[in-house]
Amino acid sequence: MNKTPAQISLLSLPLNSEAHRNLLLKVLQEAHVAHDITAERFGSLVNNITSRGHLTFFEDEIPVEGRSHNQPLHISVNCGGYMIALVLIDNGSSLNVLPKATFDKLTLVDAQLRASSVVVRAFDGSKREVMGEISLPILIGLALFNINFQVMDIQPAYSCLLRRP
Repeated sequence: MNKTPAQISLLSLPLNSEAHRNLLLKVLQEAHVAHDITAERFGSLVNNITSRGHLTFFEDEIPVEGRSHNQPLHISVNCGGYMIALVLIDNGSSLNVLPKATFDKLTLVDAQLRASSVVVRAFDGSKREVMGEISLPILIGLALFNINFQVMDIQPAYSCLLRRP
């Protein structure tokens, strides 16, 4: 009885499949990097292919306080062609939150605000109402995620909040 391996190497797949080879070539032709990218940075970029669900940073991106700092992590994402800066990553949150001000700036025709029965408890213990829930396509780097957000009428220091994975 022939055994089929459960996994195939990332090199073997495009070498043995024309469809996979063509897709890989398309992705590589459309991806751009600085012409003077270092081998270390290029290696980190390539490593992102195999590290799902992880955020990685270069040494020069680590704050002066070092790796054990407790500063907030803000990233930029793309949503339907709109660049959203000051996206707060909060691994202590159980919800993705989209402030109404950010929601109002996204003129997404396909996205519909749905009713939500979620009640949010703020840091001070107070309860906050949710206006509704919306599912948005969020591009983080090269990865596209369909993320459910709770839309709230709040004025935070961030554009939206992404919960712990």
